[in-house]
Amino acid sequence: MAILLHPMRATRDILPAGIRRGDRMYHVLSDIIGPEGARELREAARRCGLRLAWIQYPGTYREHFDTHGRAVECFLAYGARLATGHEIGALLRAKREAGGPHP
Repeated sequence: MAILLHPMRATRDILPAGIRRGDRMYHVLSDIIGPEGARELREAARRCGLRLAWIQYPGTYREHFDTHGRAVECFLAYGARLATGHEIGALLRAKREAGGPHP
C-alpha cells in the first residue's frame, strides 16, 4: 500500500463532519502515479469508511480525500504513512508532469 496522509489544519468549519476551523485533518492520497494509484486510493477510502463521493479533484493529479478521526487510525492500521509537505509537493509535481487523467 502506498497511501500517504498529509497533516493539515481545517481552514473552515465543516459541521456535518464535526470539524471546526483549526482542527487537525489529513489529505489522503496514493503515491502511485496513474490509474493504479487512483484505484488504490478509492479502495483504501472505501475500506476506511469514506464515501467515494467525497473525493476531491477526481481524475486529476490532485485527487485526494480529506479526513480526520477514526478514519486516520484505519489508514494507519492498513499501512498508510504520514508525509511531509515537501514529499507531497514533489509527488504532485511528478503526477502533474506524468499528465493524463485518471479513471
